[in-house]
Amino acid sequence: MNAFVNAGFGHDTLMTGDSKWIYKNKEHGTMSAAASLGMVLMWDVDSGLSQIDKFTYSDSDYIKAGASLAVGIVSANVRSECDPAMALMADKVESDKPLIQRIGAALGLGLAYAGISKP
Repeated sequence: MNAFVNAGFGHDTLMTGDSKWIYKNKEHGTMSAAASLGMVLMWDVDSGLSQIDKFTYSDSDYIKAGASLAVGIVSANVRSECDPAMALMADKVESDKPLIQRIGAALGLGLAYAGISKP
């Protein structure tokens, strides 16, 4: 809920602070908690991706999937020459990663490119 209240604000004491509370959830809860960081950092690709990056190295597959969703939310409707969403998630969709990570990457790409036409 906190992520919706502070969507796009860029700072939230619960979300952008210590983040130890993410690990207190289980499975899909950790996934949605990690993904909600993308809501707080929405449209700020430069600093947002650096804050989300630490969750991509987690031991939990659910947190990695949530980080992919967060990348998609941060990148939603933001165009960049380096195309960070595609660069970070394209290989996760077509790899031998666990199913939850592939789903998170596919949904993240869908969020990043929803409503645009890419030639």
